[in-house]
Amino acid sequence: MSMTHSPNTAHYQSGVSMIEVLIALVLLVTALLGATALQITGLHTNRSAYYRSQASIIAYDIADRIRLNASYAVGDNDRYSIDTSSAAIPSSSSCASTLNGCSDANIRNLDIRQWSEYFIDVTGEGHDGSDYKPVLPGGVGEVTVSGASVSVEVNWQEVDWNVGGGGGDKDDTTKQLVLDFNVSS
Repeated sequence: MSMTHSPNTAHYQSGVSMIEVLIALVLLVTALLGATALQITGLHTNRSAYYRSQASIIAYDIADRIRLNASYAVGDNDRYSIDTSSAAIPSSSSCASTLNGCSDANIRNLDIRQWSEYFIDVTGEGHDGSDYKPVLPGGVGEVTVSGASVSVEVNWQEVDWNVGGGGGDKDDTTKQLVLDFNVSS
């Protein structure tokens, strides 16, 4: 007797094997890890762009203040020159309420005081229990005036990936934005 296989008696595989399931799982996990790494990189890039745009706003803020008080600013190189990490911040002035208004020196003091608040707690907000936070982490502003040439430098600390010393993956680095312009009085 010969045995013939009829289509009804043939054994066909139904379902998937364990190897196929494991391969599919490895591919899925790899894709999810890649998407997560991409998301983290995107968040880091967005934060870096935010800091750079804040630094630009801060630099242009003092540039506009100097341009508005240009005749006073170019009269002496030290009038608007400041380094927020070491300079004494001018005291506050309430000249706006006086009959004669503010002098150019009063405006300069107000400009420097308000601009310094981006970097340090000038008004004492942090000393009375509130949470003062600078606009930029570890931020320092410096203005250098030489005749009609003005240079504004804004520095801040930022976590940079793949630059860590000693085999690390990240490290704090100082970022910098410099704005150079001329003032005409």
